[in-house]
Amino acid sequence: MDSNEFQEHFQRHLQNGEGKEEKLIEKPKNLNCQDPQVPSKNPVSTENMDLCYDGDCCSPSASISNNTLTKLSDAAACNSEIRTPDTSRSTQNNAWSLTTLPPELILVIFSYLDARFTLQVLTGVCRLFHDLLLPESSWKTRFGKRWPKRDNKEDYNHISSWKRLCVQHEDLDKFWHNPVSSLDFYSLKDQHFAAVDAVHVMKTAGLCISGSRDRSIGVWSLSALEDPKEEGYSKKAFRQALDGHRGWVWCLDSDPTGVPRVCSGSWDNQIKIWDLQGVNAEMTTISVHKAAVLCLAWEQEILISGSYDKSIVLWDLRGGNSISSLKSHSKPVLCLTADDRFIISGSEDKTLSVYDRRAAQVYKTVELESPVFSLCRSSTCGYNYLRIGGRDGRLYLLDTTNDKFEEITPSMDLGLGRKGKISGMCHYGGAVVACSTDKSIKVLEPSRVLSVIHSFDCHTGEVASVSSGGSVLASCSSDLTVGIWRPKSLRPGMSI
Repeated sequence: MDSNEFQEHFQRHLQNGEGKEEKLIEKPKNLNCQDPQVPSKNPVSTENMDLCYDGDCCSPSASISNNTLTKLSDAAACNSEIRTPDTSRSTQNNAWSLTTLPPELILVIFSYLDARFTLQVLTGVCRLFHDLLLPESSWKTRFGKRWPKRDNKEDYNHISSWKRLCVQHEDLDKFWHNPVSSLDFYSLKDQHFAAVDAVHVMKTAGLCISGSRDRSIGVWSLSALEDPKEEGYSKKAFRQALDGHRGWVWCLDSDPTGVPRVCSGSWDNQIKIWDLQGVNAEMTTISVHKAAVLCLAWEQEILISGSYDKSIVLWDLRGGNSISSLKSHSKPVLCLTADDRFIISGSEDKTLSVYDRRAAQVYKTVELESPVFSLCRSSTCGYNYLRIGGRDGRLYLLDTTNDKFEEITPSMDLGLGRKGKISGMCHYGGAVVACSTDKSIKVLEPSRVLSVIHSFDCHTGEVASVSSGGSVLASCSSDLTVGIWRPKSLRPGMSI
């Protein structure tokens, strides 16, 4: 052995421990379960992103950090590296990991984890987890074991997604466990001097918009609302007034793309578009109706309006022209909702009209026992239900499975009495929130079995409308006020 070979051998000897025999020690395998066949994006990312409330499902969503898996993997690798050689040798031939367990046991372990986290994160860890969590049957079993009292067989034929259902009911448990102590309530007042008939929460701009019979539109900054015990928070939150209508402001909506634009409908027969970023807020005035504009829906660059003149008009905001005018009702159109397939409208003529946008014709007309005052569709929250608010506290359900739009009888009675019409509905915190002219706001379980979870009695006048966006619920009333509910944990400056 020459001198160079000796030095190399000696250096290797020192690196493996002085006075110890050189050995090849295999490091224990990392517990990271990332499958190289799985792309970096979640295999079911489209559905899982939908589960993080936006759209119709309006409750606070649990955000998942993009570095969650990386941190977990680094921690596992670190734990592996600090093991002693003896421990490594003893576990080398008897390695255990989550992926080596029976599938039934893995699902049991996952049932203790948050459903939203499981769908957004664990389905992207490895192919095994993805395949275990993909079937609806796994989530149906999870739902039945977790909520046996809510596992109603009457709902089985009307469920669009058991995954969404589990997410929604977990939110329901967390959000409505003790709403009195977990929610802040703000009463925004002293800005409108007549009944407030319309309210709308802008999901991305952090703003609440109110429309009143004083012909004005109020813009409120939600980020300015801090401690509800603080005096003058209403004045502090008021951002600006939009004046331009010559009649009662009856309905509101905002740009679904997140651009800070608002549309308003009024008894002056006009629709106005407002730019909340510009110096001159009023952008466009649309005059296509011969009577009061009673309801609005903004879908991409198409604005849909329903009027007292019995018509529904589709307006192209890009071209600045009317696309079509629908006349499927014999009395005023009181409410409507729309998606890329259907325009659903309710009228004082006691009918619900379903218009097929692709076929450009009325798809179905449903006759009811009451005028249709409000609509709330639950397809994005796990159920194929369309809720219809009527008079005398009657709540009607339609089955929208496979586009059937068939009434589910009998209707529900919220016990509001003969003077209590259901004037507005929305989704919030995994539940359905319904307001009424009897001054109450009721929180309902989202299934077809009527169950009132909670009631708010914060208004002294008739409640005209409710709206939700993200983590905020808003209401408006004839008592000249706007009500805001928000989790205390989201109060600005609140340390969590």
